[in-house]
Amino acid sequence: MEPEDTAPPEQADTSSGAGPDQLPLRLDPAVRPVHYDLLLDIDVERGTTGGTVEITLVLGTAVDALRLHAIDLEVVSATVRSPLEGPTAATVTAHPDDEQIVVGTGSPIGAGPVTLQLEWRGTLSNELVGLYRSTYTEVDDHGEERVRSLAVTQFESTHARRAFPCFDEPALKATFSVSVVADASHLVVSNAAETGRTALTDGRVRVDFARTMVLSTYLVAIVVGPLEVTELPPDVRRRSRVPIRLVHRPGQGHLCGFAFRVAAAAIDFLEDYYGLAYPGDKLDLVAVPDFAFGAMENLGCVTFREVLLLVDPDEATPADLQRVADVINHELAHMWFGDLVTMRWWNGLWLNEAVAPFMEVTASDSFRPDWDCWTGFGLLRAAAFDTDSLPSTRPIEYPVLTPADAEAMFDVLTYEKGASVVRMLERYLGPERFRDGIRSYLAQHAFATTETTDLWDALETATGEPVRRTMDAWVFRGGHPEVLVEPTDRGVRLDQRRATAGPTSTADDPPWPVPLVVTSSVGGVVRTDRVLLEEPAELDLGGRPEWVQPNTGGDGFLRTRMEPDAALRLASADRPALERFVLLDDAWAGLLAGHTSADHLLDLVAEVAPRSDDPSVWRRVAGILEDLDRLAGPELARRTADLAGRLSRDRLEAIARATPEGTEPDEERVRTVRAVAVALAGGTGADPEIRADARRRFELGVGDAALRSATLAVVARMATPTEHREIERRWRTADNPQDQIRYLHHLADTPEPDDLRRTLDLALAEVRAQDRPYLLRRALQHPTLGSLVWDQVESRWPEVTAGCSASGLARMLEGVTRCTDRALAGRIGAFLVEHRPEATARTVDQHLERMWVSVMVAERLRAG
Repeated sequence: MEPEDTAPPEQADTSSGAGPDQLPLRLDPAVRPVHYDLLLDIDVERGTTGGTVEITLVLGTAVDALRLHAIDLEVVSATVRSPLEGPTAATVTAHPDDEQIVVGTGSPIGAGPVTLQLEWRGTLSNELVGLYRSTYTEVDDHGEERVRSLAVTQFESTHARRAFPCFDEPALKATFSVSVVADASHLVVSNAAETGRTALTDGRVRVDFARTMVLSTYLVAIVVGPLEVTELPPDVRRRSRVPIRLVHRPGQGHLCGFAFRVAAAAIDFLEDYYGLAYPGDKLDLVAVPDFAFGAMENLGCVTFREVLLLVDPDEATPADLQRVADVINHELAHMWFGDLVTMRWWNGLWLNEAVAPFMEVTASDSFRPDWDCWTGFGLLRAAAFDTDSLPSTRPIEYPVLTPADAEAMFDVLTYEKGASVVRMLERYLGPERFRDGIRSYLAQHAFATTETTDLWDALETATGEPVRRTMDAWVFRGGHPEVLVEPTDRGVRLDQRRATAGPTSTADDPPWPVPLVVTSSVGGVVRTDRVLLEEPAELDLGGRPEWVQPNTGGDGFLRTRMEPDAALRLASADRPALERFVLLDDAWAGLLAGHTSADHLLDLVAEVAPRSDDPSVWRRVAGILEDLDRLAGPELARRTADLAGRLSRDRLEAIARATPEGTEPDEERVRTVRAVAVALAGGTGADPEIRADARRRFELGVGDAALRSATLAVVARMATPTEHREIERRWRTADNPQDQIRYLHHLADTPEPDDLRRTLDLALAEVRAQDRPYLLRRALQHPTLGSLVWDQVESRWPEVTAGCSASGLARMLEGVTRCTDRALAGRIGAFLVEHRPEATARTVDQHLERMWVSVMVAERLRAG
């Protein structure tokens, strides 16, 4: 392993912006940690923590003092030891504004090996970062409730410093030997395998763990509490022998089987794809009752929200199962791409979080090819397009200076746009050549840290293509292109402009190098051409094409624009599901931008829907019609509802004809499309028969999981007070995480103002802090009562934000993007300019921009 710089060139000035009383934002690159001996004393019931750490350092030069990270900790002693001078008591000066401490001995500390010993005291956090408290309610055999507590870590991005003093930068990787003192009745897990357990005189126990491989501090993990372990069942087929366990609340072992199958298949798939063995000595998947994110890729100790790990396949919808598989695959992909090879600084976070969703979908597609995962990914990519078309978009990679900057990286542009660009590159280079480049990159940089350009260089070597030049244009620049397609008598003319959410002038925007695979049909003969489009180009096809598909496979991160008749001809061609999805999504973007009419959009939907049996295409059909109904004036809304009802009824009748009477459809995909059609017919389509049948099914609880979910959606939108109370009762008594979240979210759909107020009271008094943002987001999206919800949010802002992370608050505020009333939008904007969280200010600004797009589009459509 080669010595590495700790900062990329653009970050080298670590003192930039520091005032006279501020420390440099970055730690001294001359001081490098090598190993941590970490002992944590955790009293879960009292909520107290403390411990000692001995950090082995190597100093490249003499320094006046040692500077490292710590916040919300009381450091009570410090000792510096070197081979020449032995142990020396040191002073500790805290700089809480900089989240750092300075340890000094009164004289310079010489170059070479040095050991720093620290002792500290702290408390469990009530936020969902650092070392924090999570709780659940246990009911005993007599029906008595008891609140149980556990301690959980969440250190990404810059929160390890809240648990123990450390060098909390990703480039400063070191090995860790972790020990934990805890209640003897509590389970204790960490990154590595347990190596010893010692009973202490006070009745507690010390648990020791094996030394880890080199890790960044944000990947260290510890979970302590009244939990139980389920071991991998012996009948799960796999090649890898990595020990796999699930950790969860007592009594949830029956919900582990699906996660075990996914994890075992994922390890086998990823070891083969990456060409490297799993880098840890074991794998624990830990279900946490309170968790701010979806999951966290701590090596060997991956933490999850319960709803994204524990599932009953007999009660879950196909979408539920795929979501669990996707999240497991995402986190396990990180064991190599992120843990084994780590970004050098937070500006490179996007590469970890772009490759992981790419690998997540690739692994899920291998696990269940019938899910057609890449078509489903189109739904997530659409959200990235929405944000990236705004003036306030940002490059995928940009300079990161502060902890707030690092937190702001966790957004749709890092994840979905980043993954889309990686997928586009893979399809252009070819899957095998792309995989060879990934393998070379991981092998070359294992146990080290990298810059983005290291990956491009590995891919260039493997393929001979100009990857760095091409990708720099996509990574270091915000926005994306719209490819203009014009059929000619001899072929097709291609050009590009910047895609926008409105009629913003883009004449001065430089072009992107757009890797296109263009498929066309001339005289019934289909051909494919590869084009790297930078300047206007004409393809000679030998005649006027019947149809042209410039985004073959639908994998390019680009919009396409063509005349309505050309789009309709393409819609009638026999093309893959993802291309149909993209055709609809591009037309919807055109409507928002003002260059596609609502009439053409309805015509296109009417052409695509009957020709497709793909669940993702049908979800996009339903989403377009539901959104158009929200934005439209009375006449357009009527036509939209009529089309929604007709398309969904036709699909339901076709499914019924193909299914023997008294039986259910055999194929999961067919059942899923049926559920989408039921929800569309009973919602936007306002079909009275579907609504009556939904009420009957809801009361009886009949149908497969997808159909039950669809009927719940229909009933919730028209729920009487009695039905609303029943949904609330089912939320409280649900016996699996998926149903619990499903019933909770649909409490926000009620048409009754009093019931919606009750839901908001529940959100602020009873709903977990991790779930509150999602419930409030849904409530803010209410088609008729959004103003009522905003009144409550604004007047109860301290309650809304209590215990809510900055990222959670940003997710909640995404709900305002559906507002179509100009006066309400003005109130929302004025309030949020003053109250948005610093760490996610850019994301909130983007929500406000999208809100104003909704207002303007609604006004345009309602004006005729």
